[in-house]
Amino acid sequence: MCSRFSLAEDNDFLAARLGVSAMALANYRPRYNIAPQQEHFIVTTEYENRKLAPAKWRLVSNPGEHGRAKFRSMPKLKPWRAGQLSPKRSPTGVCVIPANGFYEWTGPKYARQPFWIHRGDGDLLLFAGLYQNGENNDHRIQATFTILTCAANSTLATIHNRMPVILSDREADDWMNLREKAPLSLTRLLVATAEDLLLVQPASPLVNSVRNEGLQLLAGCKIEQQLFSNF
Repeated sequence: MCSRFSLAEDNDFLAARLGVSAMALANYRPRYNIAPQQEHFIVTTEYENRKLAPAKWRLVSNPGEHGRAKFRSMPKLKPWRAGQLSPKRSPTGVCVIPANGFYEWTGPKYARQPFWIHRGDGDLLLFAGLYQNGENNDHRIQATFTILTCAANSTLATIHNRMPVILSDREADDWMNLREKAPLSLTRLLVATAEDLLLVQPASPLVNSVRNEGLQLLAGCKIEQQLFSNF
């Protein structure tokens, strides 16, 4: 299980990769240490077109929950696929959460070693998620989201026994398809990704604090500096 992730990509690449307009990312900024209770955004579909929406990362099952939100598994699929979303009913819908990596830790509490886990080809990770509309403390409608997990593949099993559900682009479209006539069939998507998709590399202990941000959090990773030259 993981409780931090990163998304630090060029705006144009991100817009093209997600299939949305560059204007939809007007408020986007690269992030290297996205944590529970923080603002991010989700991808949903409307009239078969993808759209972005701001959302806070926390437990979907209880929007008033202020505890630490973690990646969670979903025992039943059908109740979550709400065809008509109404803020008054605070229903839950399906979404995708984009990232370019996530963190996991191993070792004793006094010497926790963080790892940055990302695709070897540098492409985006598309996490399967759920979102819910509800009222915040100011009585305003706010979307919250959570990320679904599954049993870890052999690449990650030595670090943790669970991992986020990672979708291909086609699977992401299937997951967000509100016209799906047999939604329970989509449980086939809630499985571990291929063992050779991800790289696990040491990250800086600076990531241990949610207050820290920036490329220095990946100081322990063997990545090419030019990938982040725009930031």
